[in-house]
Amino acid sequence: MWRHASLSILMATVVTGCQFFDNRAPSAPPPPQTTVAPEPPAPPPPPPEAAPLPAQKPSQVAAATPAPAPPPAGPDPKQLVGLDFAQTQHLLGKPTKQEEKPPAKVWVYIGTECDLTIFFYADINTRQFRALTYEFKNHQATEGTDDQCLAHLMQGT
Repeated sequence: MWRHASLSILMATVVTGCQFFDNRAPSAPPPPQTTVAPEPPAPPPPPPEAAPLPAQKPSQVAAATPAPAPPPAGPDPKQLVGLDFAQTQHLLGKPTKQEEKPPAKVWVYIGTECDLTIFFYADINTRQFRALTYEFKNHQATEGTDDQCLAHLMQGT
C-alpha cells in the first residue's frame, strides 16, 4: 500500500515538473529602439493687447452709481438673553402676563401680530433672575420673522 501511494506521488511530481520546463528556443532580443528627437515646443502666443482704461476712476464710477441701501435691520431677538427684569421691562414695557413655572418665571407679551414668551431663571451665584430663552408665536398663518415681531412689540403694537 505504501508503495502504491509513493509511486502515485512520484508520478504526480514528474508530470507536474514537466510543465515548468520550456522546450522552446530562446527568442531573439527585441530590436533596439531608435530614438527620434522630440520637436521643439511651439513659441508662446503673443501677449494680449492691454485693455482700454475707463474714462473715470473706479471710485468715481461707484460714487456716480448709488448702491441700493440694505433693508433696515430690526432688533435682534438674541439681545433678550441675559436681561434681568428691569432691563426687559425697559426694552419692551410691562408684560401682559406674568407666570410662575418653577424654577422659571415667565413673562408673556401679547401683540397684534405675534406673542413673545420670555423665560427667566435664577443665576446660581447671584440669585438674580435673567432671561435664558424666549419663544415667538405668530397669530397669522403667514409667519413673519422673529425680529419683526420683536420690533412690533418694542413699538407697543
